[in-house]
Amino acid sequence: MRKVILDFRPIHTREEVHKYLAMKLDLPDYYGENLDALYDCLTEMSEDTVVGFFEAEDPASSPVSSYLGRVKLVMRDAEEENPHFAVIFGELEENE
Repeated sequence: MRKVILDFRPIHTREEVHKYLAMKLDLPDYYGENLDALYDCLTEMSEDTVVGFFEAEDPASSPVSSYLGRVKLVMRDAEEENPHFAVIFGELEENE
């Protein structure tokens, strides 16, 4: 089983979100760097993968907090569709 930790605290733009996701999740070269493409890639995963999704304790302090909320929804939907994909959501304290 593959385990991936996503720490979005240093991420500031939508473009950075997608580049980070592509790198950490080893998404294919054809990944379109948008939410629809993310959903497609997550539902196509065939290797058992657990993702820990972490952001700042105060999400409002992040310039991409509302967009990360949409990313969470995509991941939840993909988790329901793909039995090989699971996601755990959490918060990281600023001093970690």
